[in-house]
Amino acid sequence: MRKTAVVAVLMAACAASGIPGRYEAVLPAASGGGERHIRVVLQPDGFAAVSSAFSARPSRFLAEGTWVADGRRVTVNLDNQKTMVFERAGDQLVAREWEHSLWGEKGPGVLHRVR
Repeated sequence: MRKTAVVAVLMAACAASGIPGRYEAVLPAASGGGERHIRVVLQPDGFAAVSSAFSARPSRFLAEGTWVADGRRVTVNLDNQKTMVFERAGDQLVAREWEHSLWGEKGPGVLHRVR
C-alpha cells in the first residue's frame, strides 16, 4: 500500500472517531507555587501537539507528532521519540502512559475537551 493511501486511511479513521479537538488541564505545580497548564491538540489529519507551561516560570514545553486511536485508547507519538497514551472517557482524555522524567509520577492527569 502506498504511503498516501495509508495516510488517507489514518485521516479517515481519526476524523470519524470524534476524538479530534483541544484538551486542557490545569494542575498544581509539583514544586509548589503556581499551576501547570497542559494542552493536547489532536487534529483530524493525525497531527498532534502537546504543550506544558508553568504560570510562575517563563519556561515552556512543546512537542509535535502524530496520533492514532484504537477504540478508547489514544496514542500520541511525539517527534522527540516520546509516546503518551490516553484513554478517552467522553470529553476527557485520561493519561495512562507517559514519560515520567517529563511529567512526574502523577503525569498530565485528566484533560478536558475545550473545543
